[in-house]
Amino acid sequence: MFRYFGRHWDLDFSDDALVEFYNHETFGLPISHNNGFSVGKQQLNLHVTMWKEDIRKGCLFKKELYEDGSFPHWWLDSIFKDGR
Repeated sequence: MFRYFGRHWDLDFSDDALVEFYNHETFGLPISHNNGFSVGKQQLNLHVTMWKEDIRKGCLFKKELYEDGSFPHWWLDSIFKDGR
């Protein structure tokens, strides 16, 4: 999912970037600004936060995300925990 949410930028999604991301998340080591996994995680978190806010406001419906086809249903289920 990090790749999906970081797809709009020219980022590094190499195996080395994945190891760098792991070391950053696990041990707090420095990470480059163009690490695709890190940027993708930030964007994923931002989107999910905005979705939940928009759902509360009635501007977005969970059904729309499920019907979009861009996201696996198991992943959406894990975000919303109460299914559709």
